[in-house]
Amino acid sequence: MHQRAASGKAVKKESPRHATARRVLQHLLGIELAAIDEACALADFEGCNLPDGPALTPMEWRIRVKERVFACYGVDCHIDEPLSTLAARIELTERGVGCTLVH
Repeated sequence: MHQRAASGKAVKKESPRHATARRVLQHLLGIELAAIDEACALADFEGCNLPDGPALTPMEWRIRVKERVFACYGVDCHIDEPLSTLAARIELTERGVGCTLVH
């Protein structure tokens, strides 16, 4: 399915997973990306300061992000996992399906 832009060019509709990943990045990190790479991970944004927080060491940043993901979305995450995987688990959790990570 395509939507037509005002210029008449076809615009691809964003997948729900991309929309979830975009929402997560906006909420957690305060960043808005024009395009989402499904293979990127939260670790790729380690240099970003977290909204309403002090500058953190890399280890503190990783711990804080994992805690915020759990607090906001109710899922555990690995900082190095693809955003598409995290977004899929968040979508399932928001629909009432419980998911756990295998350690």
